[in-house]
Amino acid sequence: MNIRGLSRRIALALFAALLLALGAQSARAQTELVVTNYGGTFEDGWRKAVVEPFEKAHPDIKIKLVQKLVFESMALMRAQKDDVKIDVFMMDEVGAAQATAEGLVQPVSVKSVPHLADLYPEFRVPGDSFAKFMYVAAVIAYNTQQVKPAPQSYKDFWNAQYTGRIAINNLDSATGLSFFLMLLKTEGTAMDRPDPAFAAMKQLKPGILTFPEQHAQLAQLFTQGDIVMAPWVSDRVVGLASKGVPVAWVLPKEGGILQEGGLVIAKGTKKLQAALQYVNFALSVEAQAANAKYTFLSPTNSKVVLDPQTAAKIPNGLKIIKTLTRPDWKRANELRPQWIDRWNREVTQ
Repeated sequence: MNIRGLSRRIALALFAALLLALGAQSARAQTELVVTNYGGTFEDGWRKAVVEPFEKAHPDIKIKLVQKLVFESMALMRAQKDDVKIDVFMMDEVGAAQATAEGLVQPVSVKSVPHLADLYPEFRVPGDSFAKFMYVAAVIAYNTQQVKPAPQSYKDFWNAQYTGRIAINNLDSATGLSFFLMLLKTEGTAMDRPDPAFAAMKQLKPGILTFPEQHAQLAQLFTQGDIVMAPWVSDRVVGLASKGVPVAWVLPKEGGILQEGGLVIAKGTKKLQAALQYVNFALSVEAQAANAKYTFLSPTNSKVVLDPQTAAKIPNGLKIIKTLTRPDWKRANELRPQWIDRWNREVTQ
């Protein structure tokens, strides 16, 4: 018997077993961070810009993405407040402001999220209750082949030549809410005096093909040629155009609304350190530049320098930021249930 050879084989077997045990232990020690995302093409870009490089930089953390839109996320935050299942929520400012008001958020700080210090001052939240990682503009999306010249005003939706060829999102979406807020402005009224805006919507109602609730629905309507104009957001329009659909966006003369995306850490999460690392990574120059490239999100990090091709497609920089309106989301959230009830009775039925 070759004792020496046998000993060598035993040693190799023991070493292999040790490696397997260490690998299993490492897998068990890996933290699963559950976070929400808007889904679709947005998720594809987010995986490339944030999730994959983050997991590479933090092999002890595994990201699990759950698709949710802003108001779904709000409902989940309320439901899980005593037993957190989702650690970080991605939601528009309208939802993040509401979550803050209800005490559902775990605030951040420059100490825990260093890249907060790199944000444009316009994107720092009082008390740093959450982190704004991107912005887009609420715009008019239009078919470049069938709408000539390009629309100039929100009033163009009432143009008879587009009757039956427009879509307006319902008020239970951030896009629909932004449109309604701009309608209040064009009608020269205020949030607590919405009658003129509802009167205008009732006038427009016969010309509206449908009232979508999801971005995917609007994308399909434009792709199929069913509509030629709709209120939308800049990133979704550019994303659709990149697939060859003849659409573009324009900021109307009344201005556009700043739609900001926040990363909100759920109060009571048991994975706080991993959540803070994730949020900080999403605010980094590298992640924000990649998000602009892949999903056309405008960066909130003031140190980001976009390549010329990307910069030409999306709103970016301090100059454009100052042209966009930031509504009083707190007041809008307070009044939104009343508006939705009235919208459902007077507009969509």
